[in-house]
Amino acid sequence: MRLTRDQVVAGGLDLLDEVGLDKLTMRRLAAALGVQNGATYWHFSSKQALLEAMADRMLEEVTTTVDPGLSWDARIAETAHRLRGALLARRDGARLFAGVFFPLPNALAYGETMTATLREAGLALRDAVWAVDALTYYVVGHATEEQLAAAVPDGGRSAVARLRSALDPDRHPVMHAAAGDVAAPHPQEHFRYGLDLLLTGIRARLDGPVP
Repeated sequence: MRLTRDQVVAGGLDLLDEVGLDKLTMRRLAAALGVQNGATYWHFSSKQALLEAMADRMLEEVTTTVDPGLSWDARIAETAHRLRGALLARRDGARLFAGVFFPLPNALAYGETMTATLREAGLALRDAVWAVDALTYYVVGHATEEQLAAAVPDGGRSAVARLRSALDPDRHPVMHAAAGDVAAPHPQEHFRYGLDLLLTGIRARLDGPVP
């Protein structure tokens, strides 16, 4: 049976879940797909090209079925949550996304949807593009930290203990008092808080020029 491009991408994502980004190789993928080493190169000229296609596949449903009747900020928030969900749905998904540049269909649809929504809200074109960048960097960074923390063998308890022991109540009184929130924020609640800060900044920009 001839191997299709879709099968290679799907196999790559399955292998990503199984072994992680660092151990994903074209040779290992060929073995997982049951084909000869090199067969995947009929569809992808390099591992980088495959990773780009895998990252784009992760975004397949990020911009679909977002209710156009929602307010602009509700649509932006919904899309940001969908992006986060797509990255967290795959092992090392955020690292994969951050490590490739892929002007492919789903990535372009995401960028167009987000930018058009902010333009509709009233942002100037450059402000809209840059705001989408800021929102995307936040989502990817937050998801990356979540996935790295989840990969720590003891659930991050040793890292939390190290931080708390390093905080001197005399030298770091504020951080010492907030150690519980600094060391182990609730991922969903923490994400919503940061996203709301960004949306508040965009609303302020819409209210008038910022010096």
